Amino acid sequence: MDRSPSADARFRTMYEENYDALRDYCLRRLPTDDANEALAEIFLVAWRRLDDVPAGDQGRLWLFGVARRVTSTTQRGTRRRSRLTAKSMAQADTGAVAIDTETVVVRRSEDARLLEAIGTLRPSDQELVRLKAWEELSHSDIGEVLGISSHAVDMRLNRALKKVAKIMRPRNHKIMNSPRP
Repeated sequence: MDRSPSADARFRTMYEENYDALRDYCLRRLPTDDANEALAEIFLVAWRRLDDVPAGDQGRLWLFGVARRVTSTTQRGTRRRSRLTAKSMAQADTGAVAIDTETVVVRRSEDARLLEAIGTLRPSDQELVRLKAWEELSHSDIGEVLGISSHAVDMRLNRALKKVAKIMRPRNHKIMNSPRP
C-alpha cells in the first residue's frame, strides 16, 4: 500500500509518541514475547487504518483501545493453549505438571496481596484499575478507551478501589494491652 510522505510522517510521529506507553501497557498484561507481538499488531492496525486514527490525544486513546483488544485476544489464546496443553498432558498421563505461562513472580508479599485483591474484581473493573494506576489515564480518557462515560468511570473505579481496600486491610491484628505494674 503506497502512502503519501505526510501519511508516513504522521505514522512515524504517532509511533514515536506512543511506543513507550503502549509497550509498557502490553508488558503489564502479557509475557515479554507475547507483548512484543501484540505491540507489533497494534501498530500494524494503526498503519492499515491510519485514515481512521483521530489526531492528537484522541489518537492516543484510539491506540489504547486497539491495545486493549489485541492484548485481550492474546490472553484468550494463551488460556486456550494452556487448557489444551493441560488436557493433552492429562491424556498422556505422563505425570508432568503443566506450567502456567502467565504466572508472575511477585517480589513482595504486599504486591502479591494487591494483585490478588485486584484479581477479585470483574475483568472490566480490573482493566479500569490498571488504566488508572499503571497507564495513568484520566477518568475521561479511561471512559474514551472503554467506551463509557467519565461518570461511569468515577462510580466503577470508586467501587472497585473500596473493594480492594477492604481486602487489603490488615488481617486480624489485635493489639494486646500490657498490664500496668
